[in-house]
Amino acid sequence: MTDLSTAAAAAKQNPTMKDLVEAQLPAIERQLGGAMNSEAFVRAVLSEIMKSPQLMQADPKTLLGGVMLAAQLRLEIGSGLGEFYLTPRKDRGQQICLPIIGYQGLIKLALRSEFVMNVQAFLVRRGDQFTYGANAERGMFYDWVPQDFEETRDWIGVVATARMRSGGTTWVYLTRTQVMERRPSYWASTPWKTNEDEMVKKTAVRALAKYLPKSTDLGRALEADEAKVQTLRGLDEVEVTRIDDEPETVVVNENTAADWNTAEVPS
Repeated sequence: MTDLSTAAAAAKQNPTMKDLVEAQLPAIERQLGGAMNSEAFVRAVLSEIMKSPQLMQADPKTLLGGVMLAAQLRLEIGSGLGEFYLTPRKDRGQQICLPIIGYQGLIKLALRSEFVMNVQAFLVRRGDQFTYGANAERGMFYDWVPQDFEETRDWIGVVATARMRSGGTTWVYLTRTQVMERRPSYWASTPWKTNEDEMVKKTAVRALAKYLPKSTDLGRALEADEAKVQTLRGLDEVEVTRIDDEPETVVVNENTAADWNTAEVPS
């Protein structure tokens, strides 16, 4: 199987990052499957890359792998959309691209399940009245009365809820401490720095996801989110590994018949 970088280099002796991304267009078209316009998708990718000198210098395998992952999940790339981020980061002295799925992206993926009708999250802020508990009549419940709808007060917790098509609601509550324990050690070079509220909500939706029926795309996303591309064996197969730990290797391949629904969600 021909490596993507080698294939692109064959077409141009010294390919730029733009050349490498554009060389992936046929594979992107297959992954998108008509759900999104492939040329518009590539334009958005190139726009994000041009905004960041660090991404321009990133290991091509990691950047192209992130692009392919977004195409496989059919999520829009762009810092203003909140679905999928291409994030520059240093790993062992090397500049890489770390793909991060945003709050809006996780919600979009959760809603692809035929069993889930609605997913949302909200921040509990200092001064709000918030209680939760359980009893025989209501089961697990929470009551929230916001002091106001200003977004300047410090947040102290976050709730994520999902309404099921069969009836009923599933929800989780995370305190500020629980959220911060889940924040990556390299948070200052990620959307946590610029879009904290959205990333806090995403953390709650991730915690909620373990209780939801998963679409194939959601299961794949939970495994590959914030992971580094290790090798790029070809146009369609991307192997990624997590950075913080010594994680399992995850292979993302459009032809893989693995049952992603049984994947255990990291806490």
